[in-house]
Amino acid sequence: MIQILKSCTGSASYVIEKELGNGGQGHVFLVQDSQSATQYAAKWYRPTTGTESQRKQITELIARGKPHTQDSGIHFVWPLELLFYEDSSEFGYLMPLIETQRFHSPSRIWNRAIKQPVLPVLCRICYRLAAAIETLHAAGLAYCDLNDKNIMIDTLSGEIVIYDNDNVVVNNASTPIKGVWEFIAPEVFIGGANPNAESDLYSAAVLLYYLWMWEHPMEGAATLRMHSWDIPAKRKFFAETPVFVFHPTDTSNTAFGIPDLRLHVERWTRMCPPRLQRMFIDTFVEGIHSPFRRKRLADWQRVFLELEANTIACDCEALNVWDGETPTLTCWKCAARIPIALALRCRHGSSGDSWVLARAGALLRQHHLDINRFDKDATLVIGRVEPHPEAPGHAIIRNLSQHAWNYAVRGHLVAIAPGQANALIPGGLLTVGNTSISVESIQGAPPP
Repeated sequence: MIQILKSCTGSASYVIEKELGNGGQGHVFLVQDSQSATQYAAKWYRPTTGTESQRKQITELIARGKPHTQDSGIHFVWPLELLFYEDSSEFGYLMPLIETQRFHSPSRIWNRAIKQPVLPVLCRICYRLAAAIETLHAAGLAYCDLNDKNIMIDTLSGEIVIYDNDNVVVNNASTPIKGVWEFIAPEVFIGGANPNAESDLYSAAVLLYYLWMWEHPMEGAATLRMHSWDIPAKRKFFAETPVFVFHPTDTSNTAFGIPDLRLHVERWTRMCPPRLQRMFIDTFVEGIHSPFRRKRLADWQRVFLELEANTIACDCEALNVWDGETPTLTCWKCAARIPIALALRCRHGSSGDSWVLARAGALLRQHHLDINRFDKDATLVIGRVEPHPEAPGHAIIRNLSQHAWNYAVRGHLVAIAPGQANALIPGGLLTVGNTSISVESIQGAPPP
């Protein structure tokens, strides 16, 4: 039994304390630095998986270093150094420990072992997942094996951990790892392509779908009729002839009317806003066999940031999200109607519009002005909606930016200086930087 692992590049040694888990590639141990007593995790490959190409891949990842992200809520558990033990050709690598008291696997939510995140937190989790994969791609890498077993989430803060990064490769490089059957892009599953950044888009979409629906997008009436759910069956339904369970015209694999999929249907119809539904439909219908028709990671980031910003509480205290398209909102939990009176429409021409609920506490952020901006300033608050001090039930908007805004309302043009506020009146037009923002009545709200 191995007791001490040594660094391949230095004099450090690590004492194995216990096994944390094992899988197809090897074992993961809790180890302690024999000098500093700092604890780490160490993955140790089996002789059959610890190949020379795997060693070179890990060495490349260590040399490159962890991808840089400006979001402190995204954590990559990146290889730190190669490990060996004397008189053996086997090897492994060192990595940081995951705070398992705070971060949980998605399956614990689906199995109801822990409470599911509220919808705005789920939006932030999904935004960060898309941002994390985008960070890898920007560094010229591809994940290749994205699935629900290599992400952990904090259901309260929305922070995420991406681990099992030893299968990350330089984009389009050859790799023996194809992924997990449920998440593999069809073009990879049927053997026509290596995993790459384009196939990552499909795997990411499946994982995002799981996070919202708790089910696979291609498991419906047809798959439930299968008596043997083996690899040939998965190849047929996931790659050769996949049919999305909410396909708008093909009902051969529908989830509707299937008792075993009742929760799947309820989450789709009650918790998934129409705008998000369309993105899933586009990816799992048009994009299923056409990689370039799949939604880009920036598309996912934009929609989840905007949904998170439009959070509204029902009288039953459940948090709902509004997508800017539905004139009324029905609470996902109690089915009560949630009135939407006034909204800010940020106009972006052919790129579509962003909407902000004009409710007390709503925030106008930098990403509402620049919909393609996802740096550390994307969520910078530049304006806040507040209750009208003299007209109960109405609202004002306060300029929290460093620059004055122009506000055209009722035939007059006024300036809103930094720190100042003005009443939100239907028909008003704000000019913030280069963005025009109209104040629109959703349900005929009376002017203050």
